[in-house]
Amino acid sequence: LSVLLFCVAVHAQKQRYQNKEYGFAMDEPEGWLWANNDDLKQNLGKLDLDNAKLLKIILDHKGSLLLMSYYKYDPMTKAGLIPAVQVNVREMRNKDFSIFKSYIVKSANSFKDLYPDYEFIDEPKEVRVNRIKSVYFSGKFTMKTQMGEIYRVRSRTYVIPHGDFYFQIVLTDGVVTEDCSKLFEDLIDSIKIKK
Repeated sequence: LSVLLFCVAVHAQKQRYQNKEYGFAMDEPEGWLWANNDDLKQNLGKLDLDNAKLLKIILDHKGSLLLMSYYKYDPMTKAGLIPAVQVNVREMRNKDFSIFKSYIVKSANSFKDLYPDYEFIDEPKEVRVNRIKSVYFSGKFTMKTQMGEIYRVRSRTYVIPHGDFYFQIVLTDGVVTEDCSKLFEDLIDSIKIKK
């Protein structure tokens, strides 16, 4: 009986994404597809990187480096709305939180330039992620596919400062269909950031 219980406990354990170089960890969405640059992940692990070198890597990637992304379905085989999770690390230009937050609010408002019907579900506000003062906002907008199908899309964005960098987590699902709210809440709750 104890062997059986041990097997069940091992099977129930979630897979975690960890990036030791930038100090970020989060549960992986079970059954979703990994869509990352594995070469970058392998190369980062081989290098002895201090903060200056990590910052240079971000700057070499035009100020934003994709750490991870997951898709619920394969975009090559499924048309339409595909829920996604994406984590980028970016350069932290100002460490004063109020100035940083105002920059994020301005950036959030620029979604209205990209999507004319974009509207906030949650206006940008201060939240805590892994006990770190962060910024969160969510919105909804209409997306039209090349085939002319129309979808109502919801995006949730968390922005977490961390020393010389900040993490931007974007969680995308549907307003009507493909609601991933519970999964996304669990993923955010699972975030750990190394001090």
